[in-house]
Amino acid sequence: MKRAITGFHLDRFQEWVADLECGHGVTMKHNPPYQNCSWIGSAVKRKGHVGDVQECVACDMPVLPDKLHLAEISPLYNRDTMPEQFSLGYIVEGGLWAKLVVKKGLLQFLIHSDPAVGFVLDEYLYGVMAPSVVHEIKPAMGDVEFYLEFYQA
Repeated sequence: MKRAITGFHLDRFQEWVADLECGHGVTMKHNPPYQNCSWIGSAVKRKGHVGDVQECVACDMPVLPDKLHLAEISPLYNRDTMPEQFSLGYIVEGGLWAKLVVKKGLLQFLIHSDPAVGFVLDEYLYGVMAPSVVHEIKPAMGDVEFYLEFYQA
């Protein structure tokens, strides 16, 4: 979802983060061809980009409905122990919702909605799985550890 930039700040890694109108942030790096932000190192040029729009990945993530309670927590999975069904298309059944929590590494998360939307999850961005929707979960690269929290009304 596109959101306006309201300002900038340095994160704990001393990298510039665009503050978005929704309250989320987007790390801004000059890393062509993926991200072309040669202006990010200049205070004057950053000020000139306030009001620009950026894609907010966090706003595209579904949210858990209110008044759910934690029903169950899965085992901790890694690249070798995750069920094969996660990468083939997994559906949370029985009216349950799931929160996909990454403890270490990066995880690809695809929601087969209309249109489909994909994310790369880490320890700062968790995934939300709605009931009866197909999801794919795959390790992005390297080691990964994650688990699922299941919620019900």
